[in-house]
Amino acid sequence: MLPAFLLVLLGLWLYDPDTLKQATARVQTSTVQSVDPNRMTVVDGDTVRLAGETIRLVGFDTPETYRAQCNAERARGDAATERLRELLARASSARLAYLPRRDQYGRDLAQLMLDGQDVADVMVGEGLARRYSGGQRQSWC
Repeated sequence: MLPAFLLVLLGLWLYDPDTLKQATARVQTSTVQSVDPNRMTVVDGDTVRLAGETIRLVGFDTPETYRAQCNAERARGDAATERLRELLARASSARLAYLPRRDQYGRDLAQLMLDGQDVADVMVGEGLARRYSGGQRQSWC
Protein backbone atom coordinates (compact mmCIF):
# COMPACT_ATOMS: atom_id res chain seq x y z
CA MET A 1 0.00 0.00 0.00
CA LEU A 2 2.74 2.48 0.92
CA PRO A 3 4.76 2.00 -2.31
CA ALA A 4 1.60 2.62 -4.37
CA PHE A 5 0.90 5.77 -2.38
CA LEU A 6 4.46 7.01 -2.98
CA LEU A 7 4.14 6.33 -6.71
CA VAL A 8 0.94 8.37 -6.83
CA LEU A 9 2.62 11.27 -5.03
CA LEU A 10 5.63 11.07 -7.36
CA GLY A 11 3.31 11.12 -10.36
CA LEU A 12 1.49 14.16 -9.01
CA TRP A 13 4.78 15.94 -8.38
CA LEU A 14 5.97 15.24 -11.91
CA TYR A 15 2.66 16.55 -13.23
CA ASP A 16 2.60 19.63 -11.00
CA PRO A 17 4.76 20.13 -7.87
CA ASP A 18 2.03 22.21 -6.19
CA THR A 19 -0.39 19.31 -6.59
CA LEU A 20 1.97 17.18 -4.49
CA LYS A 21 1.68 19.64 -1.62
CA GLN A 22 -2.10 19.66 -1.90
CA ALA A 23 -2.30 15.87 -2.14
CA THR A 24 0.00 15.45 0.84
CA ALA A 25 -2.06 17.91 2.88
CA ARG A 26 -5.26 16.06 1.99
CA VAL A 27 -3.77 12.67 2.88
CA GLN A 28 -2.45 14.01 6.17
CA THR A 29 -5.91 15.30 7.01
CA SER A 30 -9.14 13.67 5.95
CA THR A 31 -10.29 13.03 2.39
CA VAL A 32 -13.92 12.69 3.48
CA GLN A 33 -15.57 15.39 5.55
CA SER A 34 -19.02 15.28 7.14
CA VAL A 35 -20.54 18.75 7.31
CA ASP A 36 -23.78 20.43 8.25
CA PRO A 37 -25.50 21.05 4.88
CA ASN A 38 -26.75 24.40 6.19
CA ARG A 39 -23.14 25.63 6.39
CA MET A 40 -22.74 25.36 2.61
CA THR A 41 -23.77 28.16 0.27
CA VAL A 42 -24.51 27.60 -3.40
CA VAL A 43 -22.47 29.51 -5.97
CA ASP A 44 -24.07 27.83 -8.98
CA GLY A 45 -25.45 24.42 -9.91
CA ASP A 46 -22.13 22.61 -9.48
CA THR A 47 -20.19 24.84 -7.08
CA VAL A 48 -20.56 25.50 -3.35
CA ARG A 49 -18.72 27.45 -0.68
CA LEU A 50 -17.87 26.13 2.75
CA ALA A 51 -15.89 28.01 5.39
CA GLY A 52 -14.58 30.48 2.82
CA GLU A 53 -13.42 27.79 0.38
CA THR A 54 -14.93 27.30 -3.07
CA ILE A 55 -15.61 23.66 -3.97
CA ARG A 56 -16.33 22.45 -7.51
CA LEU A 57 -18.58 19.42 -7.26
CA VAL A 58 -17.44 16.51 -9.42
CA GLY A 59 -19.23 14.00 -11.62
CA PHE A 60 -21.49 16.49 -13.35
CA ASP A 61 -21.62 19.82 -15.14
CA THR A 62 -24.48 22.32 -15.05
CA PRO A 63 -25.15 25.24 -17.38
CA GLU A 64 -23.30 28.45 -16.59
CA THR A 65 -25.04 31.33 -14.89
CA TYR A 66 -22.30 33.99 -14.86
CA ARG A 67 -20.63 33.23 -18.20
CA ALA A 68 -23.67 31.86 -20.05
CA GLN A 69 -23.35 31.83 -23.83
CA CYS A 70 -27.09 32.35 -24.40
CA ASN A 71 -30.29 33.13 -22.47
CA ALA A 72 -31.36 29.48 -22.55
CA GLU A 73 -28.12 28.44 -20.84
CA ARG A 74 -28.55 31.12 -18.18
CA ALA A 75 -32.14 30.02 -17.48
CA ARG A 76 -31.12 26.36 -17.19
CA GLY A 77 -28.17 27.36 -15.01
CA ASP A 78 -30.48 29.31 -12.71
CA ALA A 79 -32.77 26.26 -12.44
CA ALA A 80 -29.82 24.01 -11.54
CA THR A 81 -28.60 26.53 -8.97
CA GLU A 82 -32.01 26.73 -7.34
CA ARG A 83 -32.34 22.94 -7.27
CA LEU A 84 -28.97 22.55 -5.53
CA ARG A 85 -30.15 25.10 -2.93
CA GLU A 86 -33.31 23.04 -2.39
CA LEU A 87 -31.34 19.81 -2.02
CA LEU A 88 -29.05 21.38 0.59
CA ALA A 89 -31.97 22.93 2.48
CA ARG A 90 -33.78 19.58 2.73
CA ALA A 91 -30.72 17.47 3.59
CA SER A 92 -30.07 16.31 7.12
CA SER A 93 -26.49 15.18 6.40
CA ALA A 94 -23.76 16.04 3.93
CA ARG A 95 -20.45 14.41 3.10
CA LEU A 96 -17.71 15.82 0.90
CA ALA A 97 -15.22 13.35 -0.58
CA TYR A 98 -12.30 15.47 -1.76
CA LEU A 99 -10.09 14.68 -4.73
CA PRO A 100 -6.34 15.12 -4.06
CA ARG A 101 -6.07 18.02 -6.53
CA ARG A 102 -7.64 21.33 -7.45
CA ASP A 103 -9.16 22.49 -10.71
CA GLN A 104 -7.69 25.04 -13.11
CA TYR A 105 -9.25 27.87 -11.10
CA GLY A 106 -7.75 26.70 -7.80
CA ARG A 107 -11.02 25.32 -6.44
CA ASP A 108 -11.18 22.19 -4.31
CA LEU A 109 -12.80 19.25 -6.11
CA ALA A 110 -15.21 17.02 -4.20
CA GLN A 111 -18.09 14.63 -4.56
CA LEU A 112 -21.11 15.77 -2.55
CA MET A 113 -23.35 13.20 -0.91
CA LEU A 114 -26.58 14.42 0.70
CA ASP A 115 -28.39 11.93 2.93
CA GLY A 116 -26.28 9.21 1.32
CA GLN A 117 -27.15 10.13 -2.27
CA ASP A 118 -24.68 11.51 -4.81
CA VAL A 119 -25.82 14.99 -5.89
CA ALA A 120 -24.43 14.28 -9.38
CA ASP A 121 -26.93 11.43 -9.78
CA VAL A 122 -29.82 13.66 -8.70
CA MET A 123 -28.88 16.58 -10.94
CA VAL A 124 -28.26 14.38 -13.99
CA GLY A 125 -31.37 12.31 -13.30
CA GLU A 126 -33.52 15.44 -13.21
CA GLY A 127 -32.06 16.74 -16.48
CA LEU A 128 -30.35 19.70 -14.82
CA ALA A 129 -26.81 18.50 -15.52
CA ARG A 130 -24.67 16.26 -17.71
CA ARG A 131 -22.13 13.69 -16.59
CA TYR A 132 -18.70 15.29 -16.59
CA SER A 133 -15.26 14.05 -15.60
CA GLY A 134 -13.06 16.80 -17.01
CA GLY A 135 -12.02 17.96 -20.43
CA GLN A 136 -14.00 19.89 -23.01
CA ARG A 137 -17.54 20.78 -22.00
CA GLN A 138 -20.44 20.60 -24.44
CA SER A 139 -22.37 23.76 -25.25
CA TRP A 140 -25.71 24.30 -23.53
CA CYS A 141 -26.94 26.64 -26.29
